[in-house]
Amino acid sequence: MVCQADHNYLHHNHDPDNRFDDYLRNLGGEEMKTILKQYADMRAEQQDLIRRIQSLDARILNMEMNTIVSDTVTRGKKGKQSLGTVRIEGFPSRDYQKRKRTLRRYKQLLSDFNDDLMDKQTEVEQYIQSIDDPYIRQAIRYRYIDGLSWLKVGKQMHTTEDAIRKAVSRFIGDEN
Repeated sequence: MVCQADHNYLHHNHDPDNRFDDYLRNLGGEEMKTILKQYADMRAEQQDLIRRIQSLDARILNMEMNTIVSDTVTRGKKGKQSLGTVRIEGFPSRDYQKRKRTLRRYKQLLSDFNDDLMDKQTEVEQYIQSIDDPYIRQAIRYRYIDGLSWLKVGKQMHTTEDAIRKAVSRFIGDEN
């Protein structure tokens, strides 16, 4: 996944001596917000995938522990006389195998996704380290790397939710 900021870096900076750190320092507010938002969205997506894996894993475990399918069938007839009925029991292997395959796919997806997320986290960390103001740097780290709410960021920084949110917004160049 290449955001506009990545595209600009890759296609408009042909000088090999132009370092990635310089690129990050020169990002505009919109590009910074895009990178930070993408990272936050990716973390939320990761959590959703983890939740899906846990849910499917629990359903599979429940099937393994508690699922037996049973039915009563006739044995047939000998002439006009019924040979009686028999109860058959079994495990729903087709459904079980389908869920196991889905679980394997989800886990592979999570593994691949974690690689992408680590790349994005490295990009975000480099951006954060390029910020000169330690107050803003710490606020952005709490918010986007640690995933804290603005309220918790404010408490960590001994200020209000509104004050820290506005300080970061002003730094990024967004007064909203």
